[in-house]
Amino acid sequence: MKRKKTVLYGAGIAVLGFSLYAGRAVFAQVLTVFALAAAFTLILAPLCRKLEQKGLSPSLASALCVSLFVLVAALIVSAFVPYLIAHSIELIRRTTPTLTNLLRRSSEMLGEMGVHLKQQNGVTDMIARVMSSVTAWLAKSGVAFATQTGQIAFSLVLTYYLLKERGLIVSHLILLLPLSWRMPFLSAMLGCKNAVLGYLSGVLKTSVFVALATFAGLAMLGVRDAWLLSLFMGVFEILPYIGPVLASVPILLSTLPQGLYPAMLALLLVIAVQQVEGNFISPYFTASSTSIHPLAALVSVFVLGSLFGLWGILLAVPLVVTARSVMWSVKQTQNMMNP
Repeated sequence: MKRKKTVLYGAGIAVLGFSLYAGRAVFAQVLTVFALAAAFTLILAPLCRKLEQKGLSPSLASALCVSLFVLVAALIVSAFVPYLIAHSIELIRRTTPTLTNLLRRSSEMLGEMGVHLKQQNGVTDMIARVMSSVTAWLAKSGVAFATQTGQIAFSLVLTYYLLKERGLIVSHLILLLPLSWRMPFLSAMLGCKNAVLGYLSGVLKTSVFVALATFAGLAMLGVRDAWLLSLFMGVFEILPYIGPVLASVPILLSTLPQGLYPAMLALLLVIAVQQVEGNFISPYFTASSTSIHPLAALVSVFVLGSLFGLWGILLAVPLVVTARSVMWSVKQTQNMMNP
């Protein structure tokens, strides 16, 4: 009987896993919406609680929190997006000759080794192909941007209701559970909250440090658009492992026209900042309860990134941290209840 039950559990898990894999695109969108709503709720919950203590109703306090969040985000976007677009275009224009020169030299080196690449039919054809690719990319990006904007908007609506009814939702969830499960559930929810808040706080502080340290180093090296490049480095720091590599490419392209020596110094600066961040800053800002082994982080990023793309890479580490915190909280509660 026990063996039969084990086989049934295994078959159920296999079917569930296959269903999630088959519908991973839809599942990724649903997971993204609820993950964003949960993160927004955790961030805004302390402010909402303070407003309620001032005498505001839960609905009004929740509406004010969400509205304030949207207003601050809109102000940040309106203040930085024009700057980012203008300077990013200038950065691309300035680094394009460097990239072209690198490609030409690479082609010459491959030619000397006996590897001959197919030549372009002409500058006009090349420009036409590039413009066609850019147009297709912009169209695809526009659809993706519209989809993600809709997801964020819906997650904000969910955030309002989660803030407004957070006490009622928890109460109903507790009533639906057997008595023996209620204490582990509350402990797991508390551990999940602490893990997510600790992870978000650690990532934010680490990104700010990386951006400021990179800006200080690039400014000392006299690199143009040091603020923009360091901002890219801080933002891409959110992407585990691959983010710093991607952000270092425009830094190298910006410093190569100044010579090989400044480019090597810039690369050494990026490596030094990453080493300091990985060995000192990140462990300092991230509590031991919200940090995971680098191998577990790398495997989770690879697996979820392969399945769900960019959102999988972004959510891989916080999902692993949350799952581990939940399991640890449940285990601790069970040990306390069954000494």
